[in-house]
Amino acid sequence: MPNVLVIGDVIDDIIVVPKEPIRVNTDTDSSIQQTLGGSASNIACWAASLGADVTFLGCVNSKDEFRVTEQFASLKVKTILQLSDQPTGSLVVLVDGENRSMLTDRGANKELDIKSLNYIFFTNFDYVFISGYTFFGREVIEIKDLIYEAQHGGAMVLIDPGSSGYIKDFGLEDFKNAIYASDILIPNKEEFDLLGATLSQITVVKNGSAGVDVYAEGIKMQTYPSEKVEAVDPTGAGDAFAGGLVATLANEQPLDQAIKAGISTAAKAVQTIGARPQF
Repeated sequence: MPNVLVIGDVIDDIIVVPKEPIRVNTDTDSSIQQTLGGSASNIACWAASLGADVTFLGCVNSKDEFRVTEQFASLKVKTILQLSDQPTGSLVVLVDGENRSMLTDRGANKELDIKSLNYIFFTNFDYVFISGYTFFGREVIEIKDLIYEAQHGGAMVLIDPGSSGYIKDFGLEDFKNAIYASDILIPNKEEFDLLGATLSQITVVKNGSAGVDVYAEGIKMQTYPSEKVEAVDPTGAGDAFAGGLVATLANEQPLDQAIKAGISTAAKAVQTIGARPQF
C-alpha cells in the first residue's frame, strides 16, 4: 500500500459547546472537552482510521513527546516528532451551531524544521499532505523548496491552505506563489474565494453542507452533494474530508471515489464531539 506523510501542527484542543446563548460577564452552561487536535494531526488520524499507512511529522514540547506519540499510536499513526522548549500548541474552539471561532497559540509548531527535508527523505512516501498552517511565518522560497523536494522524491503533494486569516497575514500573492506547484489544493469556500482555482492541477473546494466543487486547471468540473446528517459538532469536518480523500487515493482508488469517501468521512465527523475518529 502506498505510504502517506502528513506535515503540520500538533494542537491541544479545548472544545466549548454552549448549551444556551452566551451571557456576557457571567456563566454560561456548556459542554467542554479536551482532545489532541491540529488540522494536520486530525487529517493523519482520519486517514489512518480508513486503513492508510500514515506517518505524521510535527513539533511538540519535549515533555509531551511520549504523550503525543502514544495518542497518535492509539489511532494507528506513526510519528516523526521534533522537540522544542516551547509549549505544545493549544487552541480553544467555541462552537455555535455550524459556526466555530478559534483562539490559537501555535507554540512549538512554529519551530518545525522543514528545511532539512530533502528528496531522499520523501522517497519513503507516495503522498505528502501539508497543512497550510505549517507555512505561516516562513519565507516563500522555503515553502516552494519543500513542495519541490517532495515531488522530486516521487510524492504527490496535497495542500490544505489552513486559514483565510493567516493567508491574509502572510500576503495573498506571496501565499499563492508559494503553493502554486502543488498537485491538489483543498481549500474551504472562504479560502477558495481568496485564492482562486488556477493554483494547482486539481482544486477541491469544501463547501460544508453545500457539498464539494472540483476544478481542473481553473475549470469547474463537478459538484458533489454532502450527506445530510444531524451535526453535533462541525469541528474538524474539513480535516476528516481531507483524511478520507488522501486515504482513498493511497488505497489506489480514483479521485472521484476519494472525494466521495471524504464526504462520508466528514459526515461521520460532524456527528461526534471533537475532531478525531471515535472508536
